[in-house]
Amino acid sequence: MKTITLSSESLNKDWSMQFMDDSHYDQLIDEDVAVYRPDGSPLLVLLKKALDPQLTANAWGVIKKINTTSKNRGTASGTPSSPYKKMDGSISRQMAVPRGWEVVSNIVGSFERTAHHPFARHCAWNAKSPEKFSALFPLLQQTSSLFEKYVPDRFSNQKQFCDSTHPDWVIPGSVYTTLTINKNFRTAAHKDAGDLETGFSNMFVIREGIWTGAHLVLPNWRIGVKLDSLDFIMFDAHEFHGNTQMIKMSKKDIRCSVVCYYRTKLKICKSMEEELLFAKTRKPGDPLFPELK
Repeated sequence: MKTITLSSESLNKDWSMQFMDDSHYDQLIDEDVAVYRPDGSPLLVLLKKALDPQLTANAWGVIKKINTTSKNRGTASGTPSSPYKKMDGSISRQMAVPRGWEVVSNIVGSFERTAHHPFARHCAWNAKSPEKFSALFPLLQQTSSLFEKYVPDRFSNQKQFCDSTHPDWVIPGSVYTTLTINKNFRTAAHKDAGDLETGFSNMFVIREGIWTGAHLVLPNWRIGVKLDSLDFIMFDAHEFHGNTQMIKMSKKDIRCSVVCYYRTKLKICKSMEEELLFAKTRKPGDPLFPELK
């Protein structure tokens, strides 16, 4: 595998909500490579054609049918946060959450307590379709193994958290709790939040049809990455990143990115039954995570 150690420091610029294009990178990576920052810390590892074709095909049969839309991708959708408004024009403080353009983006797996759902839970799609979700496990187990082999330090950090997390929330045989699945969604520059900072985001793309573009760009490091089906990338998603435009030859062309990660606060959460009991006995105004106090 080729190794690149960057000589220039990060531009350290805030790229929030900006859409990336070819002017935002100096080199487009399209080979097996490990890229390190000047201080020696890993930035990304790209593995071309590393995923098992049959496992990928099996997963694709499920993934391409997930079509739920979301207006809750905020910065990644390229729109600023805007709170809900009441009929009289005033802001509802209870519902002041980021809203953006409607995109096909789904969170699958497990999620921690939130104000709207004060208990750890399985996400809506896999809660309704557990057998379809389990069809993804073999591919996710392979990506987890590749993570262990190529970025062992970050894998070890993430595994320690998984080992300390109730198994209700961990995808079996992996170091992931959660997936974000984006379909034909050109993300604006953003940083991921809620995932383990000492871990590493894992991502693969499955594409169908004939199209170009949709490169992953890390603008502060002037790097672009070309991702095709069966490719697998491990990278620091706490760096600004976004996609260039996807140029489709047909309306039927599809690009799905699947981001695999560990949600940090799930380590605090208890079993599914205990979480439901917590929600039932929690009084208004009580903290969501009393364990942190």
